Amino acid sequence: MAGSLQDQLLGAGLIDKKKAKKITAQQRQAKKKSRKTQTPIKDEAAELAKQVQQTQREKSQALNEQLKQAAEQKAIAAQIRQIIMMNQIDLEDQAKDTRSYNFSDQKKIKSLILSARNHELVTAGRIAIATSAGRYYLIPAEAAKKIQ
Repeated sequence: MAGSLQDQLLGAGLIDKKKAKKITAQQRQAKKKSRKTQTPIKDEAAELAKQVQQTQREKSQALNEQLKQAAEQKAIAAQIRQIIMMNQIDLEDQAKDTRSYNFSDQKKIKSLILSARNHELVTAGRIAIATSAGRYYLIPAEAAKKIQ
C-alpha cells in the first residue's frame, strides 16, 4: 500500500489519468489561494521574546543613564576640588592677631581661626570658605562663584 490515495485509485481503475491531473491542479490552486488570503499566524513566543527584549533594552538604557549621571557628578566634584586646590589662600596661622570666624556648614556652626586680614576679607565677601574632603579652605570670591 505504498503511494498516495490518488495512485491507489488510478491502480484500481476508479479514476483515469485526466481526472487525477485535474484533482492535483485543483488542490494546488486551493493551497495557493489559501496562502494568499490567509492572515499571518501570530507567533506568541516571538511576541513574548520581543517584549522581553524591549524591557531589557529599557532597563539597560535606564542603568546607562544612571551610570552616566554618576560619572558626570564625579567629574563635577573633581573639577570643584581642582578649583579649590588651585585657588586656596593660606590661613596664615600666626600667633599674633588671630580671630575666630564662625560660619554654618550643613546646619552646624563651625569655627575657623583666621588672621585679622583674612577675617576682614571674609566678612567683606572678597574671599569665601570652601570645603573639600572634610577640610575648609579660603578661596577668592570669583572661584567660589565658579563652584556654585
